Amino acid sequence: MPSTHQSSDRRERLHCGTIADRLGEDPARWLDWDLQSHPDRRAMVASLIDGMDSLERVRAWRAVERRLAARDDHEPRETVTRQLDAREAWLERHGERPERLPAGPRRPCTCCSDEDGITPAELRARDHQEAQRLVATHAYEGVDTDQTSSTTATATLGEFASERGDQQ
Repeated sequence: MPSTHQSSDRRERLHCGTIADRLGEDPARWLDWDLQSHPDRRAMVASLIDGMDSLERVRAWRAVERRLAARDDHEPRETVTRQLDAREAWLERHGERPERLPAGPRRPCTCCSDEDGITPAELRARDHQEAQRLVATHAYEGVDTDQTSSTTATATLGEFASERGDQQ
């Protein structure tokens, strides 16, 4: 929570205590501004909306926007409402991010679907083991001739090309 001694809390603004207690933030702190004349604040509010990961938070912000509009006797701001609607639609389509999800809001891929509760540390260890396996099977001495034909296995570079590029 921000300090009450910060300049943003000294101004007259709407305070939504119950929403702040439930969400851990007061959306009115960000929405109770003239966003039309302040492009930096408008961009900040847009990025906050884009980063929302729960429907509860989106709906709380929408409720605060409506409360601000009712207080000031006008309609809710169309740009804010449109951004909130778009974020809500995205979350309904892709799902909310659960608390403490290790790898983000995506569903597990088909290769990992049978691995319940795999952690990022386990994924890193598995990737490290795979990399070590690849390094261990790499031949530093040169080309592995097991997969070549008898013609290419005995051939030298000079038999294929000279400095001028023609056959010797």
